[in-house]
Amino acid sequence: MLTEIAFAFVLVAVCVVLHSSGLVLLFDVLSARREVIERSTSMVTHTLLLISAFSLITLLHLSETCVWAVFYYWRQLFPDFETALYFSLGSYTTIGYGDVVLPQSWRLLGGIEGILGVLLAGLSTAFVFALVNAVFQIRLGRQGSREKKTAADVYSPVRKVR
Repeated sequence: MLTEIAFAFVLVAVCVVLHSSGLVLLFDVLSARREVIERSTSMVTHTLLLISAFSLITLLHLSETCVWAVFYYWRQLFPDFETALYFSLGSYTTIGYGDVVLPQSWRLLGGIEGILGVLLAGLSTAFVFALVNAVFQIRLGRQGSREKKTAADVYSPVRKVR
């Protein structure tokens, strides 16, 4: 059991480093392009931004399930890699159909992988929330500046008359 838990914590550490590094890299890329994103008024541009972010985050999660699947396959806990990946996806997403299970001496790994999946999905959700909030703020700011321009245009001739 201690061996199982030790391997689990190594896998957790690898996945946390992979996930957090991926999110930081995505943040850095978006930050470097902040001016371009803020200048864009196109809903299509903002939608493509969100689709790209969702796709990259999904790839992060899939790569983490692959880390677990490689471990399962390496330790010969499943007969082939496809079964190992199928089990890993089920555990990570906490769907767990139960049609494929780990051997009894390794069964705690599935639960630990599920906990990790929930936590990393929460981290991804927080990142996406911050991104969507930033896009809303950009769009609201643009609306506000249009309204201010309109109000200034209306009142500016009155001031010139005085």
